[in-house]
Amino acid sequence: MAATPTIHEALATFVAQRDRALFHTPENLAKSISIEAAELLELFQWSPDADEQLIQDELADVLTYAYQR
Repeated sequence: MAATPTIHEALATFVAQRDRALFHTPENLAKSISIEAAELLELFQWSPDADEQLIQDELADVLTYAYQR
């Protein structure tokens, strides 16, 4: 499923406002996706009953990096 241009535009604005584009190389984005996915998985490390808000927060981090261009 492709992200809509609106999502890409919003993320580009977010990155530009924080002057982070320099750090968003393919290598860094791949690392960041992996790190955030590990944080998501960590929520389930000892129990299948992870907090829903924490799940959403970590998933948002994964998707934010995944949608970067």
